[in-house]
This record gives sequence, C-alpha cells and structure tokens, in this order.
Amino acid sequence: MMDDIYLEYMLKKKKTTAQKVLSILLLAVAGVLTMALLMVLYVVCVVLQQAMTGLGEIVITVGLLLIAGMWYGIYLIVGMQNVEYEYILTNSEMDIDKIMSKRGRKSIASFDFKEVIVCANVNDNDHNHDYKNVTPDKTYDAVGDKDSDNIYFVDFNDENGRTRVLFQPTSKLINSAKRFNPRNIFVMED
Repeated sequence: MMDDIYLEYMLKKKKTTAQKVLSILLLAVAGVLTMALLMVLYVVCVVLQQAMTGLGEIVITVGLLLIAGMWYGIYLIVGMQNVEYEYILTNSEMDIDKIMSKRGRKSIASFDFKEVIVCANVNDNDHNHDYKNVTPDKTYDAVGDKDSDNIYFVDFNDENGRTRVLFQPTSKLINSAKRFNPRNIFVMED
C-alpha cells in the first residue's frame, strides 16, 4: 500500500520582454498625461478663479478623479502580468491553478495521473512523438519559463475530448506521479 501524497509547488511566470516594455510604456504615458492634466487644471483653476465662479472646485475634483482612475487602471493592468501557477498533487490527482497578482485565482486543469494517456518532457525524443504528432482538442499552458528544459506535457481525456496541459513539475512531483501510472508517465533523467 502506498503512503498518501500531498505536494504543493508554486511557480512564478517569467515576464516576456513585450510585457516589460508595455509596463514601462504605460507608466511613461501615465506620467506624461498626469503632468499635462495637472497643467490644464492649474490654468483652468486660475482662469475660473479670476471669473469668481464655483466651477473651479468641480473641475479640479473631476480632474483629480481622472488622474486617480488612470493610475488605478494602470496598476490593475501591470498587476495582471504578475502570474503564478500552483501545482497541487494529492495522491494521483493533480490540480493546477493560475494566480494573478496574488488576488485572483482561476482553476486551469484537474486530472488524475492514473488516467493520463501520456506524460513526458517535451524534449524527450523517446516519448514525445505524441507531443509533436497529436493535436489535442484543448491545450492549457501553465509554464513559468518557456526557455526551460523542464517542460512536461500531459495528455488526458475529459469532457472537451483530448486535453493537453503544459507544466513544469519538480522532480519530486513528477516521480511521485509516476508511481500511479508508470507505463504512461516518462521522467526525463538529468
């Protein structure tokens, strides 16, 4: 009889160059727009102050709310690029969740390693013929670093048909899973 297994692994997704450039551009544009809005508010305030109307306070309030809203929107956009994947292996069952900005959580996939068709490293030439030659009905990407040599794929059947999940397990996680289905799970040796 096997002992119960519970493994949890968090993997931070590496930001792409495009994401880094987008963040810098958004911050630069927001800085320029903030300065421009502040100058417009100053000019409007001076003009309305001379005219002795109460409209100046309304214009300043609306302008400051626009600036705050813009910065909050940028905070959300840039924050959504901070992604982590959580892999949880409970006995033979694997759950993969996507965590965005440490606030939102979304389930990516759940499957049982006892029922997988194949699980192997994408670079394992002895076992990745399914990876190269079979087109799944649905694919989920839960990889933190696309340049890593430790990317595995797992194919299984569910209500969507043949489903594929790309992920980066630790050696302990993949070796623990192999115990439940040694004929279909192939661990690439270092």
